[in-house]
Amino acid sequence: MNKQTDPNIKTIRFPITADSKLQKMCDKCGLTRIDFFIAMVDYFYKSKKDPRDLNDELLKKEIVKRSDTIIGFFRTQESDLLIPLKKDGERQIKLQNGTLEILNNQLIPFAQKQEAFNKEEVKVLHEIWQHLMAGKQATVDREKLKKRFSEILENYIKGRDQMNMMTKQTEKDSLAYQAHMELEMMR
Repeated sequence: MNKQTDPNIKTIRFPITADSKLQKMCDKCGLTRIDFFIAMVDYFYKSKKDPRDLNDELLKKEIVKRSDTIIGFFRTQESDLLIPLKKDGERQIKLQNGTLEILNNQLIPFAQKQEAFNKEEVKVLHEIWQHLMAGKQATVDREKLKKRFSEILENYIKGRDQMNMMTKQTEKDSLAYQAHMELEMMR
């Protein structure tokens, strides 16, 4: 027969108060008395705990030992990693603050002066461009004047060449007057 199903293998006598406590624990865990008893024996056997030790000093010592190990690990990590990392961070912040101070004290005023200089330079270049355009326009206007003057002169010479000794003085005066008027219109 199976040990767990045959309740008559061994018997243990214990007080009724302990039996009521045992029954409550069995009901809570959903086990029979035999199954609960076997599990209880296995637990104490494997954990090597003393069931009389209600404060469970062995467990406390193990927890303290493991806590000390964990705390030691954290302290090592703190000294090896966190403190140097914090110091590096503080050093980088100082360097960045120094860089910002240089930017604020030197580069920004220089950039502002450069911007003002560039604006002035653009203004001067614009004025030069306007003078060049005015000179170009004057050259174009001069060329137009030369061409128009040449046309007037050619018309005058052509008209004079067509005249002979028999041409009346009024026609000669009219030709000269027309040349003068065309020259006046060029202004």
